[in-house]
Amino acid sequence: MESLPKICVDTTDAFMTTERFGTREEVIRWIKKVGIDNKVTVIISRSDTETGKRGRSNKIIFGCDKGGKHKISDSGTQSASKKCGCPFKIRSTPAKDGSGWKIDVKCGLHNHGLPDRLEGHSFIGRLTTDEKQHVVDLAKRHVAPRNILLSLQDKFPENVTRITQDDSEVVKEIFWAHPDSVKLLNIFPIVLVMDSTYNTNKYRQPLFEIVGMTSTELTFAVGFAYMESEQTENFCWVLEKLKELFVKKDMCPQVILTDRDLALMKVIEVVFPNSINLLCRFHINKNVGAKCKQHVVNDLQKTIDTLWMEVVWASDEVEYGQRLHQLEQACVDYSGFINYVKDTWLTPHRHRFVGAWINRVLHLGNTTTNRVESAHWKLKQMLGNSIGDMVKCWEAMNNNLRLQLGNIRASFQKSFYEVEHAHVSPFYGYLRGSVSRAALRRIAEELLRVDYVGTNRQICGCTLRTSYGLPCACELGRYRVGGIPIPIDAVHVHWRKLTMEVELEIGEDDGSEVDMTAAMDELWRRFRSLDVIGKRALRSRVCELAYPTMTTLCPPPEKIKTKGGVKKKGKKPADYDVYKDHSYHEYVDKASQSSQRQSQPSQTSKKIKLSKKQPQFIVQFPNHIRSYIEDVVNVESDGNCGFRVIASLHGYGEDGWSMVRRELGLELIDKDRSTLYDKLFSNRLSAVRESLMIESFGSQPPEKWMSLPDMGYLIANRYNVVLVCLGNPCITFFPMTSSHSPNVSIYCIGFVNQNHWVQVNMKEGFPLPPVTLDWKKFCSHIATTWMLGFAGRMQHWQLLTPVLA
Repeated sequence: MESLPKICVDTTDAFMTTERFGTREEVIRWIKKVGIDNKVTVIISRSDTETGKRGRSNKIIFGCDKGGKHKISDSGTQSASKKCGCPFKIRSTPAKDGSGWKIDVKCGLHNHGLPDRLEGHSFIGRLTTDEKQHVVDLAKRHVAPRNILLSLQDKFPENVTRITQDDSEVVKEIFWAHPDSVKLLNIFPIVLVMDSTYNTNKYRQPLFEIVGMTSTELTFAVGFAYMESEQTENFCWVLEKLKELFVKKDMCPQVILTDRDLALMKVIEVVFPNSINLLCRFHINKNVGAKCKQHVVNDLQKTIDTLWMEVVWASDEVEYGQRLHQLEQACVDYSGFINYVKDTWLTPHRHRFVGAWINRVLHLGNTTTNRVESAHWKLKQMLGNSIGDMVKCWEAMNNNLRLQLGNIRASFQKSFYEVEHAHVSPFYGYLRGSVSRAALRRIAEELLRVDYVGTNRQICGCTLRTSYGLPCACELGRYRVGGIPIPIDAVHVHWRKLTMEVELEIGEDDGSEVDMTAAMDELWRRFRSLDVIGKRALRSRVCELAYPTMTTLCPPPEKIKTKGGVKKKGKKPADYDVYKDHSYHEYVDKASQSSQRQSQPSQTSKKIKLSKKQPQFIVQFPNHIRSYIEDVVNVESDGNCGFRVIASLHGYGEDGWSMVRRELGLELIDKDRSTLYDKLFSNRLSAVRESLMIESFGSQPPEKWMSLPDMGYLIANRYNVVLVCLGNPCITFFPMTSSHSPNVSIYCIGFVNQNHWVQVNMKEGFPLPPVTLDWKKFCSHIATTWMLGFAGRMQHWQLLTPVLA
């Protein structure tokens, strides 16, 4: 086929200027005006604001709306794109001499023709302030949209807007926020976590949930939004509503944690330009692991996964460069994989998830979206099914919030009135009752590092100071050397807020925003000036606000029947999911499962009714406890399986097993409990310590495996949790030095095949097996309250056991 002639349009001269601009807004206005005059649609491709941190500077990168490449999807639906890889690029930065912003045309060429008119263009077709007011005035008189458009064209000849919405009054999007949630948002605005979930309503709309974190490290719901779709304009509407919840103009979240949703990330940059957008480490690691399975042979997958985790956890940029070099050397034969890692994640987004960068960000320990994922799960438990309407969804959200707020208030009271045994030292004198117990626990853990860190900042790294706003090891070392308690000012104000019974303060410049006097006067003036039709229209709008139950809005149409079996006609494909756009790793796992199914012989000729499939390994657990088991989650069997299960239960993810080993090793040398472990393990203490230390990654020999009861004591004490083991024998491990807590987490694990640990998910209130004799012998007096608090569930176990013995 004869090659087509290449198009090249040069607009360099139009954008060349020596003029200096006072603000970035003036630059944007000038660039876009010149673009419109020359029939070029200029967009902001990238921008940054100098914050005083390394790598951040004032700049704006402009491009053509036809820049970038068209992404081809296999959805089967008709789609179109403006993208054609246009190289047009302009960079604007402040001049070094301080004279203002300068404009530098990097490339003024376009690889496409320019239109004669911009009519119908979505960007150029946006209404000006005057045009918006004209539309509002006509809409209040119930003028039809087509006539409004004609009037716009008559009054503003340059207007190129076109009708893109219908005339219906169907609810497209809705945003809910509880008054107490708004109060909590303004008290704890530092970190927000956002994510969408699916399968919650009969309208098949995605639910966008926003959550925050209190000083006691509990999650609170900020707001919920049902959206028509997950496009830029939908996210923009939701985040603008979120922005309205802050009582002060200059208040905004310091950190917003999301998945790699490019549309959402783009909107965050616009609506909250001063916020730092971090990405979920968990989903990134899952996607990289899935890609590794595709490109790398089985023998090297574990090694490369480990090297990748070392890149992610690199503590500084020097270590990051070294770890990345090691990963590149290991992947020298897998260019597809290493190119994916670098092009998709490291090059554009390393500052959003790699430790070398995010350790300098005040994220308060939030590096994954697990917090909002957990909120999704709790809400779905409250919903019960996915066929409810808006009213049922609202009721579930409201009930969930009531429980949530009760737990938060109780946690504040505990931090205010109760003192943990580990914090009775005079070293914490200024903090007890004034700082949350969650913060005190983190300080106590950091205090263990003082013995080898001392006051050396380089060894310390100061991560707890920069990421949590809490005194780090070198700070604590200086206080200890000086013999002074930790001062209250050393703790970030976030951790010092222990009540929500406060009046929100409005800034001096924000008082006018809640004063309706002028607005009401203007409303009456306008009402009196309108004719009968206008007065009816205005009254209708006011009544919608005054009497919300009388709204004329309708719910969205039901798009799918989710109740009952799938009919033969219109049966959905096996790999089709109307509720969710899967992550990459989910596609890989799904494909793997599909191939396994295809390799099995067909059973379609036998019409046998099968019973509900039981969880894997369930037959290896005692009969009397099987009915309480909801699911059994398997982990990789490499000699680290027990530590993998604990890491997964504790929120580190299965790959955080090495962190669990390290933390249990620190627990063993904890000064507050060293005497306890000397008595508990006696002459086996060194053997227990050696079992936690490994020389290399990969499979571990039996002497390095997790063994009970030794590790059970360490896990319960280190994480202050109740550990339940289902095996032979079945045992419960309570913390040995703390008092009973009704909100304690219960970790349940199972020992199967005589050589493997698994995670066991239990139903609420399941019976608890007995504790060991050593626990009773060596636990502190205050720890005996654990057995009193769980006496009913332990008696339940004893009642069940003889019956089925």
